[in-house]
Amino acid sequence: MITLYLIDDHALVRLGLKKILSRFDEIKILSDFSSAAEALEQLDHVKPDLVLCDISLPEMDGIEFTKKAKSKHPDLKVIMLSSHKEEFYVLKAVEAKADGFLHKDVLENELIEAIKRVNQGGNFYSQDISQIIINSFVNGDKPSIPQLSAREKEVLHFLVEGLSNKEIADKLFISSKTVDNHRANILKKLNLKNNVQLVRFALEHKLV
Repeated sequence: MITLYLIDDHALVRLGLKKILSRFDEIKILSDFSSAAEALEQLDHVKPDLVLCDISLPEMDGIEFTKKAKSKHPDLKVIMLSSHKEEFYVLKAVEAKADGFLHKDVLENELIEAIKRVNQGGNFYSQDISQIIINSFVNGDKPSIPQLSAREKEVLHFLVEGLSNKEIADKLFISSKTVDNHRANILKKLNLKNNVQLVRFALEHKLV
């Protein structure tokens, strides 16, 4: 029996995964969480064999969860399940010692194969993810942050300074709606959820 935790902040995703995995007698879902912090706390009480975890999560993302969970529970297996597959996040997941990485468009049979292989002590990366990892090692690349346009960098700079959309719009002579579109694009590129995460990310990675 393989015991699992599911971590994803979208209820429909968790529901869909539970529906799929419930068809396999050898897999048992112990619990599902919308918060990585909540799951991390629960690990001290009930530890599964494996965790399926999204990367983009509120407060604590999947990369940070993996680092903290594995530092306390080295034998815990973690598979990242993300809607993004930018090189930056793939390599960050590998650095965090994630045991697998799957895109959310993964087929059911590949998901089950990944769970079984990782549970047995192996690693599993879907083909496109594997190619990113191979290329990075061959070329000696370090995780590169997704590129922002010049305008997006300007908007990000003002967001970090704490300016409102209207204040940024006035400074850049554009509409508040355009500022919001740029902000949404930045969040999407960096796989972040909100301005708090965005400011923290920008400061940590010296983007401004």
